[in-house]
Amino acid sequence: MKDFWRFIKSSGIFFVGTVMTKLISFLLLPLYTSYISPDDYGAYDLGLTYIMFFSSVLYFDIWSGIMRFMYDFNGSDRKKPISSGIAIFLCSTVMYTATLAVILPHLHLRYPVLLALYGVLMNGQTLVGYIARGYEKNVLYTAAGIVSSFVTIIFNIILLVVLKMDYSALIIASCIGYLTNILMIVIGIREPGAFSLKYFSYTIFKDMFIFSLPLCVNSVAYWFLTSYNRIVVDAQLGAAVNGYYAIAGRFGSMITLFTTCFQMAWQELSFSKTARNDSLDEFYTAAINNYIKCMCAGLLVLIPMIYIIYPIMVDADYDVGKTLIPLYLFGTILSTISSFLGNAFTAIKKNNLLFWTMAIGSVANVICIHLLINVVGLQASNISLAIGFFVSCLARVLIFGKYMKIKIEYGNIAVLLLSLVAVSIAYRSELLWLNILALCFAVLVSLFMFRKLLKAMLHALLNKK
Repeated sequence: MKDFWRFIKSSGIFFVGTVMTKLISFLLLPLYTSYISPDDYGAYDLGLTYIMFFSSVLYFDIWSGIMRFMYDFNGSDRKKPISSGIAIFLCSTVMYTATLAVILPHLHLRYPVLLALYGVLMNGQTLVGYIARGYEKNVLYTAAGIVSSFVTIIFNIILLVVLKMDYSALIIASCIGYLTNILMIVIGIREPGAFSLKYFSYTIFKDMFIFSLPLCVNSVAYWFLTSYNRIVVDAQLGAAVNGYYAIAGRFGSMITLFTTCFQMAWQELSFSKTARNDSLDEFYTAAINNYIKCMCAGLLVLIPMIYIIYPIMVDADYDVGKTLIPLYLFGTILSTISSFLGNAFTAIKKNNLLFWTMAIGSVANVICIHLLINVVGLQASNISLAIGFFVSCLARVLIFGKYMKIKIEYGNIAVLLLSLVAVSIAYRSELLWLNILALCFAVLVSLFMFRKLLKAMLHALLNKK
């Protein structure tokens, strides 16, 4: 129960820093869909898709390596993996800049310089954020997230509404927000020399690079599983259709916003417990089962909720995107479960297995999207996404089971999946009253699934009191 309360505390802090602030950005969807056409939104989304690819290839997910290695040191020695990781980050930035200078002109994207800057600042924000979390300065991390989110929102409004700019406003506002976040953390972390190369160690540099290389390859496979479909959609169906898909992705991001806080707390807890070499079988069994149930229950509630709020949040020009949401959300849930399992591999330093489990899913996704795109249209992207992540999750559960004795609660998962089918049918009916009924049903099922955990929490609170 001690680990549980630590997890809840960390999740709460990250909730404020990631979910609450990003939720405000989500509420600006009416602004985005009113001032930006589906064609332009599709072009914007395509540009970011390419930037995510080059970031995945060239930055090696080095921030995860830094935080993981920080748990292996104490005192001022913790700065050694930071300095060594920053050295890798700087080398990556040089390669990233040179690569984009050569390739971006051939992709015929608008605002290539802004897009390149967006990538550097986005990765810089992630780097300093992981260092802050490695020092357990989660409040600073949260405060920086809140401030930078409000800065981004304010500049979005100024650039779109007042200055009447096109979708470049979204890129510029994000860059300003990322820069604000970086400055706040660098200034607020209060660890002399933490962001310098003074404590550089070639041995740690080499070990971290070897540790992070599989994460890089895994990130590339992840991109093919999550973002490659957008390029196929844009090429086969057009930028406007990709814009509809991107808006469905905005609703999908609501899931990832809520799961981010859990995954961050889980990452820290699993890293620290594995570093202490605690008894892990029961820990991972409970964590994985509860996470799967939590994600499925969240999706169960979210589907009817989105049906109710979609007309309020999104301009009528994007109505096509409404039909895409249930399947997109299901694929997104599978992606969060896959990432959660991936963090478990990282905690036990089995990163070499991440790529193979993700590559299997990526291959399945790429094959399915090309087979289905001309048959079922835009839904092909959602179907192939779900298939790809299901294959990846299955592979990770089976392989992880060779290192830990994990017992998956298949009965509870079956109940939740049947419930998801029921609320999805209600969603497709396009009847408001039936979706309200489905929402009530979803809440009851979720409470039933977590009845034991809720009872234990209540008992613990009463005892504490």
